[in-house]
Amino acid sequence: MSRPPCIEIPFKKSAETEWVRPLRQYIARVHQEDPDEYNSDCQILQRMRQDMRGAKADETGRDIIFRYYSHLEALERRIRVGEHGVKTVFQWTDTFTGENIQQHSLAFEKANVVFNLAVAFAMQGAKLITDTSSDVDLEAIRSAFACFRVAADRFHFISKNFMHPPSMDLQQETVSALDKVMLAQAQECTLIRAQLEKKKDVTVSKLAQQAALMYSGVFDNVKSIADSHHLPRGWLLLIETKMRYYQAMAQYYEARADNSKDRYGIAIARFSLAEQHAREATKLVGQFAETFFSTTNLTEDLYPESVQGLQDLIASLTASIGEELSRANHDNDIIYNDPVPNTSTLPALEAAVVALHFDINDFYGAERSNVVGGELFTRLIPMAIHEGSSIYSEEKAKMLRAEEDKANLADGELQDALSFMKLPESLRRFDRHQRAGTDSIVAELGEASRAVRDAAHEVQSTERAHSLTDMRATVEAQRVRASDELNQVRRLLDEEQRASESVLSEYASEPLFAGYQPSSRAAAFYREQVAENQKKLDDAAGLDNSILSDYQTVVAPWLAALQNGPDGIASVLIEHFKDADFGDGSGLQPGDSENLVDIGQDQPVGLSGYVQAIQEIYDQLLDLKRVRRSTLSELKAFARDDDISDALVKMSDAKGLQALFERELRKYDNHIQRLQTAASRQGALVKHISEEFRRLLELPQARAINQKWDAAESKKATLESQILEAAQVYSHVRDGLDKANRFYSMMLESLEPFRGQVNEFAVSRAGLREQLIKQAVHESASRNQAMLQERLSHNNHSSSRHQSTHKLTSRQQRSLAICRHSSSTTNPHSRQFVLLTLTTLAI
Repeated sequence: MSRPPCIEIPFKKSAETEWVRPLRQYIARVHQEDPDEYNSDCQILQRMRQDMRGAKADETGRDIIFRYYSHLEALERRIRVGEHGVKTVFQWTDTFTGENIQQHSLAFEKANVVFNLAVAFAMQGAKLITDTSSDVDLEAIRSAFACFRVAADRFHFISKNFMHPPSMDLQQETVSALDKVMLAQAQECTLIRAQLEKKKDVTVSKLAQQAALMYSGVFDNVKSIADSHHLPRGWLLLIETKMRYYQAMAQYYEARADNSKDRYGIAIARFSLAEQHAREATKLVGQFAETFFSTTNLTEDLYPESVQGLQDLIASLTASIGEELSRANHDNDIIYNDPVPNTSTLPALEAAVVALHFDINDFYGAERSNVVGGELFTRLIPMAIHEGSSIYSEEKAKMLRAEEDKANLADGELQDALSFMKLPESLRRFDRHQRAGTDSIVAELGEASRAVRDAAHEVQSTERAHSLTDMRATVEAQRVRASDELNQVRRLLDEEQRASESVLSEYASEPLFAGYQPSSRAAAFYREQVAENQKKLDDAAGLDNSILSDYQTVVAPWLAALQNGPDGIASVLIEHFKDADFGDGSGLQPGDSENLVDIGQDQPVGLSGYVQAIQEIYDQLLDLKRVRRSTLSELKAFARDDDISDALVKMSDAKGLQALFERELRKYDNHIQRLQTAASRQGALVKHISEEFRRLLELPQARAINQKWDAAESKKATLESQILEAAQVYSHVRDGLDKANRFYSMMLESLEPFRGQVNEFAVSRAGLREQLIKQAVHESASRNQAMLQERLSHNNHSSSRHQSTHKLTSRQQRSLAICRHSSSTTNPHSRQFVLLTLTTLAI
């Protein structure tokens, strides 16, 4: 089978580019990391570009180009390339003009690489179709079909993503035209395949018609830009030739289909139209064969044999059309006589579109990772990625908070329901009556609550360290000492007051005592201090009495038990319950028992049946709670280890951030569904256990047991309340005694120096009084002596006037000397003696 030629596009050529040095500078400057850590990645990227420059039009070559392009895309998400980033020069040559263009833009590099990638796929597809070294088989046709579609997709990608390219070959008009050329050639592949597989005439007709339409559109596109974009003129001849050829083929196969459907006149008209298109194709292919290889800018890989193949195909089709038309005219003239319509009135042919764009990632599929390899520079995380991760972490936190709130709400609802029914404690009441005796029940009631045991243990430990009795004794002794100190101060002040009043009463007329203050004024400050301290002591004693009153009322009855710790409390509780009656209600009247006729088949029977049923439901509820908590823990761990940095790096559009978050959060749906299922199941079980518990409490035996237990537990609660109150008041009493002890200690510390001050005050007052008395006696003696001398002088004057002389005897002279000596003493008896002597002498 002859093979038509394909339009092949030559590779763009590129100069060498330096990646290593600019990358190292960028990493050190922007990320402030050691560039040596990334030297291997830089070298790998450099080698990939070198390999891309020498890639050939085969599978290995296309994989090399695709690998380099994939790493450029990954690099763009991590590193800024351009004037303000990694500044390197990319130089590419225009395929059609030969112009060299340089830019720093990574987009320019990517566009050129994608162009060469499309060329590699296009040339590989063309080789599979036009290579005459082997027979064309279906597998080769399928591969060529895929290659042309991928090439078309890559050209389409350039037209949509690179708006203002600097070279003609990358402009939108050029790549759009090349996109349509590749799709037309892909459509050709399906047509060749249909012919090889001997498909129905109508199927071949539809495929040929679509090929003709596509080449018609390509012809218009290429013709409009051939000169301005420097496209090869030979392409127009080839495209137009193929267009006419496939128009003829479409009409030919449709005519055959009409002929098989007994539409002989229409078949003849279509054969005629096919013959017209075939003649046009024959004329064009002759021109094409003469000019094609003189056209510049065509690939050297185009096989010359394929041109001859196109001539052979057209000649073969023209001959087949002529034979079929001749036969159809002959049969119609002799046999059918079906009217032949004008070709212009023939209905348009149907077309079958099968050549569509094929995404390159779908082409590689699972092999993509093997072709591309591991990503480079994975440790370089851009700030935008950190910000995206932070936002995603907040989204996860919101989800976790919501689920934890729901779990806490479910736990709370379960706890409320169980607390309302007092489960499992209330259930154990009935179970104990069936399994244990009275002694066991009393022993259980004797087991104090955790709070009571802790309180007893604390009191026991405290008493061992320092008993309350010792503290009371210490405080009492301190208070007595303080009272004694105040009494001693009062005694000193009172003695000083009495001495002062005695002296003042005796020497009130003495001028020296006019400035001597009475004790009431001199000791006023000390009296006030005494009164103030006495008030403090009285107030403290009142507080002590209040504390001791609380002790006697609340603590004393339980102190012995508390001093023995939890064992002491247990002994007291057991003593209170040892005579209690905990019968199981077996003496109920027959009419009080449950009537089996009123019980459904699925309902529990009797007390034990209800207890067992409720216990089973209770266990299920606890299992659900454990499942909920374990699921929530798994969810938290899953979220903690969840890192979408790679997904954020691969995301090309920031607008898709929320969609990415929603997609990533959907992986938690399984855990969330499990939590919802557990919550729903819990609601049903809570309703069920509530109903069963209500029925249990309606049993007469259960009511009797409940009444006894309620009374016992109420009594136990009262006792424990008293014990806890005693422990609390015990602490209060200890605190009060401790404060009293510190208060009395501080008072004693202040009273002892205060007593010394008062003593110094009394001594100084006594010394002052002695001094004043001495002065007063001395002054009195001096005055009396002066009076005596004055009188003696008067008496002598009187005697001389009467001419009588009176001389003192020796005894009188000695008495006067003694009086002078005695007047200098402070002894009251001496003073009286002096006065008596002076009086005698005067007489």
